[in-house]
Amino acid sequence: MLQAKRRSGRYGWQGRFLSLFASSFMALWLLINPSIISGLPLGWRLPVWSLGLWAVGAGFFHGMGLIRRGWMQHLLGAPRCWALLMLFYLIVLLRS
Repeated sequence: MLQAKRRSGRYGWQGRFLSLFASSFMALWLLINPSIISGLPLGWRLPVWSLGLWAVGAGFFHGMGLIRRGWMQHLLGAPRCWALLMLFYLIVLLRS
């Protein structure tokens, strides 16, 4: 049986855990209180919703270690997913 080598990357398991925890908390927070985004006018709701989808998805992908090298690492990798999550957290905190 062949085993795949696990690449923890440059940030290690602590960075992956932080990404997974932050994105899970944000997903649960928006599940409990969806009016944070649904109360926005349509012109703002769609970009904020898209940012949230990208940020939470990138956090889950990075947290689970599903990022491959190349364009996927560039779009969903560690520094960018943390920046997206922090921007989305800031927007949600200002709205609540």
